[in-house]
Amino acid sequence: MTNAPAISLNDSYAYCHELMRTAARNFYFGMSMLPEAKRQAMHALYGFMRLIDDIADAPSGDSDKRALLENWRADMHAATIGRFANHPIWPAFADTVRRFSIPTKIFDDAIDGQIQDLVQDTYATFKDLYLYCYRVASTVGIAAVHIWGYRDDSALKLAEERGVAMQLTNILRDIREDAARGRTYLPTEDRRQFGCEIWDPTRDPAPEGFEDLLRFESNRAREYYERSAALDDLITPDARPTLQIMTDIYRGILVRIAAHARVVLRRRVGLSTFE
Repeated sequence: MTNAPAISLNDSYAYCHELMRTAARNFYFGMSMLPEAKRQAMHALYGFMRLIDDIADAPSGDSDKRALLENWRADMHAATIGRFANHPIWPAFADTVRRFSIPTKIFDDAIDGQIQDLVQDTYATFKDLYLYCYRVASTVGIAAVHIWGYRDDSALKLAEERGVAMQLTNILRDIREDAARGRTYLPTEDRRQFGCEIWDPTRDPAPEGFEDLLRFESNRAREYYERSAALDDLITPDARPTLQIMTDIYRGILVRIAAHARVVLRRRVGLSTFE
């Protein structure tokens, strides 16, 4: 740990830019519409979230991953007071947090979401799932709103709800992949209601109530998109096209899932390059 960064601030932002350009092309093009300072900050935000996700998805044991995430948390807090661990992200991350006054609790919550994924593989109720969605998705939206700028504090709650909508979309899209990893995110209470509680999407035929279950969950996600609709007008105008692009990508995926529920059991639903 040192007070002097291992690389310059410009090189740190360049590292974050390259990480996003190569790993998240859809979002990368959406970010290109932002003014430079906000665009750089979004690259740093993405880099932080991507790297903690990579730690949680690494092939090592869960106890090792948890230790690495706690080490990352310590390095994150140190970076915010100018003490940089030996990783290229920290100068850009610290500059972003300082410049846009992003509360560090948001990043603690995001790390807690990755740890939650290590220790919990099912969710009894939607209330339980909501907390997970907040930690792994809403935190990104709330941090982004700080970067973009907003004219009313209600934007922060709306960003939370938009994040929940997007994470619910992810969960519906990734049912089969998550099952292969031993995780079932759709609440037990919902699966029981539609006769899908005891069912392995990786090997069993879809139960009779599967399409009704997907319709129910799709409607819930749609409700959160609608509840957060006012967010678009509360952030600064120069950031609205980026938010619209990000939202439209996810809503487009949700529309496809709602129209053809069983397709999620065969392949990962996405949009074409043209779309």
